[in-house]
Amino acid sequence: MEQEKRTRGRPKGSTDKTERKKRTDGAITAKPGENTKFILHDMKLMNLPDIDINNPSQVKQRINEYFSICAEDDTKPSVASLALSFHISRHDLFNWLNERSEGIKNQESLRTLKTAYNTINSYYEHMMNNGKINPVAGIFLMKNNMGYKDTTDYIVTANQDKQVTLPDIANRAGLLSE
Repeated sequence: MEQEKRTRGRPKGSTDKTERKKRTDGAITAKPGENTKFILHDMKLMNLPDIDINNPSQVKQRINEYFSICAEDDTKPSVASLALSFHISRHDLFNWLNERSEGIKNQESLRTLKTAYNTINSYYEHMMNNGKINPVAGIFLMKNNMGYKDTTDYIVTANQDKQVTLPDIANRAGLLSE
């Protein structure tokens, strides 16, 4: 029985290279122009002038400007893009909000920034509750940006009424035969 020699190239029965099939595996693909839209949006945020973070009116104006830019560009607000509008990292923003760094000394500025952060949190919840964000992506965003957690609490109480001996433990584990 002679084996057919394999050649390089397209598999048998495949279609012409020019014919493209639509993906049906749920993969996310960008439509023409979408990448440009997001890059230009981030460039607007990146090119905003610096502000005094301890000046509450400048912080409020920047936050309003940030949400206006998101609305104009029809893009979802995010923690990373909010941080970008202040020319800081998402990690630095998180530290500011949790008062783990000396970035913001003015409490009114900090409250205003926390309100913007909570607005993004509320936005994510609305989008998830209305099926506008993939649940897996939404859970990822909420855990990584908003401090949400999956936790299980175990309450362990000691039984102090009875003295436990080594033979009792061995018996419970099935190591001793009666």
